[in-house]
This record gives sequence, C-alpha cells and structure tokens, in this order.
Amino acid sequence: MRKTTIYGRRLRGDIGPLNTDPVRGLMSRIIAPAVCLTGVYQDYDEQDVTQNFTIGSRMQVDDRIFYYSQAVAAIVYPNQYRMCVSTDQVLAVNDLISTTATTVVGRTVTLTVGAFQAGVVPADDLQGGWVECNAAGIYAWRRIVSNTVVGAGVFTITVDRPFGQIFAIGSQFSVHKSPYKAVTDPATAALVGFAAAVGLAPIEVDIDYFFWLQTYGPCFIGPTGAWPLSVANQIDVYYHQDGTTNSLVGEYAAGAQPSPQRIGRAMGSGNYGSGAVFLEISA
Repeated sequence: MRKTTIYGRRLRGDIGPLNTDPVRGLMSRIIAPAVCLTGVYQDYDEQDVTQNFTIGSRMQVDDRIFYYSQAVAAIVYPNQYRMCVSTDQVLAVNDLISTTATTVVGRTVTLTVGAFQAGVVPADDLQGGWVECNAAGIYAWRRIVSNTVVGAGVFTITVDRPFGQIFAIGSQFSVHKSPYKAVTDPATAALVGFAAAVGLAPIEVDIDYFFWLQTYGPCFIGPTGAWPLSVANQIDVYYHQDGTTNSLVGEYAAGAQPSPQRIGRAMGSGNYGSGAVFLEISA
C-alpha cells in the first residue's frame, strides 16, 4: 500500500498539503470513506474479482473522481468509452414494499419482502443505498448501512441515523439500491429510454468484477449525431440512450429521450466536434 494513499472514515477540515505520489509524480489520491475490506490497494485502472472496497467508496485522483462499482455485465471495447447506467429498476414492487409487518426501532426498519427483488435479499446487498418513508405527513430519508437476509418473510435494514419519527405499523417504505451496485453499458444491456447515466468505465471490465467508475473530470466519451462543439453554441454534453453523447439540439432532434440528461461540458473550443468531455455527474 503506497504511503501517499489516505484512508479515512471521516475527514474534516483541511488535510493538505499532501505528498506527491512517487510513482506518478502527481497529486496523491484520497479515498473516502476508507472502508478497505481486504487491505489490497486497487487503482482506477485495475479491476478485481474480489471486492476490495465497499460499493460507493469515493476516490479522488487529480481532477477526476471515481466511485467503487460492480459490473453486472462485461464492459468491453468499443462500449468501454460509452457511459454506464445502473441496472436497478425503479418499480412499484421495489417502491412500496411494506405492509402490516413494518416496524421501526431506532436505526432499524423491518420490512416485508413481498415481490421486492423477487424475494431475494442477500446480506448487505442494499449497503450504500437509501430508504425513505412518506406516510401520514411524516417523511424520512436515510442511508442504508446494512441489511439482513430474508427470514420469516421479512428483512431488517439498518440506517445511518435514527428515523426520529414514529411511523405507524403498516407505513410504506421505498428502498433504493446504490447506483454503483450493478452497472453496465446500455448498448450491451439494451436499456433504452428511461435509464440514467451514472459514470464512465476507465478500463474494460469483466462480468461481476469490481472497478472504479469515473463520475467527474476529464475523459473521453464516444460521440454520436451532433457532437458537442460541432454545432454552433452547443457546449454542454448530453447522454444518448446507447451510452454515447450528443449536443442538446441533436438529442432533442433524435427524440429518443423525453428529457435529455446533461452529463458535462465539452473541453476546449472551436466547432470541430470532440469526444473530450469534462464529466460532471457526481463530485
């Protein structure tokens, strides 16, 4: 493990100046939250069949930011330079999963399984995701820390902070998995229409392998149609349904997505058109 890597569960205030990475001669990287599970350092250009960090761990490398992710399908060239999407579906069975068995105690909520995830909830499968409740004028949104496996038709979720409210038994909760839990390129998964881009894979990734997904900073994304900068005044970059990018006017003309998703801005200037993008999804 390199001495210039900082692992910190909670970082507050200024932490600089940092040393220079002796291998690259660049700024040191910061990984937080530093939940390294194996003691093995995995850089942004490496994949691993073993999960070395918790899903959603954040790594900053110079101007770029990455989040630790898992590929639910192989990401290979040429789809490697397409934007990735989350495969977690927003469905009614996942959105309203509780009935009379709902019980809230401190930082835990016990929910009925029903049709949620086809009744299969592995231990800590929801870690890094979110749970919300909006019932009878009471609202709460909390980060999921852990979850139990299904037992007697229910499972229990532990969140980061107490709910601070008294929810009546039978209140309906919504569960959202981490957007980095199962990602893939949309061209392979044939996910079209209502699929939002979450980041870019900086390397080729094998199925079920773990890797660092770039969400912010300079990168190259395969363009399509009206490239950013190739159309007058079209500087912003928008996600196209196959993972490539388009200008706003080009995406509206394609009519493929009701609401084009802005993912960043073109780098440089001129009207040549470029796949060089400053990604701005999640910092």
